[in-house]
Amino acid sequence: MLSTLRIRHIGVIDDAMLDFGPGFTALTGETGAGKTMIVTGLTMLLGGRLDRGRTSGASTVDGTLSLSGHPELADSLDELGAEEDDGEVLVVRRVTRDGRSRAQIGGVPVPIGTLSRLVGTAVTVHGQSDQQRLRDLDAQREALDRFAGAEIAPLLERHREIWRERSLLAERLTELDALLAERDRRGSALREALERLEQADPLEDEDASLRAEIDRLGNAEELRGAAGQAALALVGDEDGPAAAPLMAIAAESLGRAARTDPTLAPLLERLDSVRLELSDVAAEISRYAEDIDASPGRIQEANERLHELTVLVRDLGGLLPGADGPAEDITTLLTTSRTAAIDLDRFEGAEQERAGTAARLTELEQELTAAAEALTAARTDAAGALSAAVQEELRHLEMPDADIRVDVTGQSHRSHGRDSVAILLAPHPGARPLPVAQAASGGELSRVMLALEVALSSSRSDRSAAPVFVFDEIDAGIGGRAALAVGQRLARLARHAQVIVVTHLPQVAAHAGTHLQIVKSSREGTTSSTVETLDRPARIRELARMLAGDDASDVALAHAEELLEDASGVTSGTSTARGARG
Repeated sequence: MLSTLRIRHIGVIDDAMLDFGPGFTALTGETGAGKTMIVTGLTMLLGGRLDRGRTSGASTVDGTLSLSGHPELADSLDELGAEEDDGEVLVVRRVTRDGRSRAQIGGVPVPIGTLSRLVGTAVTVHGQSDQQRLRDLDAQREALDRFAGAEIAPLLERHREIWRERSLLAERLTELDALLAERDRRGSALREALERLEQADPLEDEDASLRAEIDRLGNAEELRGAAGQAALALVGDEDGPAAAPLMAIAAESLGRAARTDPTLAPLLERLDSVRLELSDVAAEISRYAEDIDASPGRIQEANERLHELTVLVRDLGGLLPGADGPAEDITTLLTTSRTAAIDLDRFEGAEQERAGTAARLTELEQELTAAAEALTAARTDAAGALSAAVQEELRHLEMPDADIRVDVTGQSHRSHGRDSVAILLAPHPGARPLPVAQAASGGELSRVMLALEVALSSSRSDRSAAPVFVFDEIDAGIGGRAALAVGQRLARLARHAQVIVVTHLPQVAAHAGTHLQIVKSSREGTTSSTVETLDRPARIRELARMLAGDDASDVALAHAEELLEDASGVTSGTSTARGARG
């Protein structure tokens, strides 16, 4: 339910607050008072655009929306982080002076598309240029499904479950076919490659280690000579000076001095440490010189192993590529071989999985066909019932000769079944049934739309979950008995939904539970409008003005009071009678 609406700076409305009733609210006013601006404001609240010709400055619309009976909307707003107050949420739409648009739901800034998607689930604006339910085939199918929800909803859910499972399995079957094709193309080659790799049994970085070893062995004599000369320079021999004997002399001299001057003791300790380190280095150099293997056999063995690994990388690098292309060393080859082994494991089970998947898909096709046939049967039955219900409503709306038909025909299979639903209208006997948006004139289209909404609402048991219907110019082109019938049917629709109607007909306004008047005033050459909620005496005066153009005529006032009494009698059994009685 839409509780309040505040409009600022749209057209002639400078600042107006509208308090809506729970049932049927009528908005009336003189020509040019700004009734259209109210609908413009409501449309903005749904994400619609604002014609910049309507205002030269910034415009703002605030609406308070009750979440009662709309659990999906409440859940969506909760995920959004929107704040609510006692089950209501504040929706704000602002268009700045330079035309930029801003929107908030419960204090949370949202894109205009999100505003339209969320608020649009609760509020529907019907105007002669905006009756999508009568033009869009998907919307007509959804309307039929809601009309017979008890029968169709479980069938539709079952069909969608099968459809989802079938879609997932079809995708998996495509993946398995691709996997098996890859197996046929690469499987044998991968298997042979992994067998060669296993036979060679390389280690990570083994090729790099072999190259370093071969380089060392090829220079063994030179390396041994350099190591021996270095060791000799450190420890010396009897024929010449060396570092170790000289350091021994230095240590002996410093030791004698330290006995006289104890401050030299730390330096003596450091010198002894250096002597020990030098001795260790000399020992390691000597061992290095002794361990260098200059035998031709080891060099040949290392070269043969390196050649084997090089050929392995050359042959298998392209078959087992890395992230940057063919593997160029043993380490990369070992890494990519693990991925290849995983692929082979996938290949092994793919054929068996494909057989099971294909068998299940065949079963699902049969189940889907049966589910679609059940949906078609239920929709066909519901179409007859909806046709009869809308036909009856049209009779009440002074269109007794119109023939309405809800057709269920076949189309390509989709998640909702294989049915296309179209509402066809023959406006008079002998006319060929056409899609209702083509067959009906403006006024007829409005009445057909109203008849459809009333018929659909009759299947709705929860008033709180009903949408908000906003009707603009639904009474265009009609009058007399047809106008009275429209008012009565709007009152009936208001038993199951909140109905907000912009009207210029007193026969329609008299049936409302809440009556709002757009009041125009002029001051210093400027025209502006406000909105007033009318009590019973004020309603009578407004209805008299609408009837006769004069709210002071005793005849018009008497006629207005009689009209209001008659309308109150019609709606006294509904929750909308509260406002009609003042």
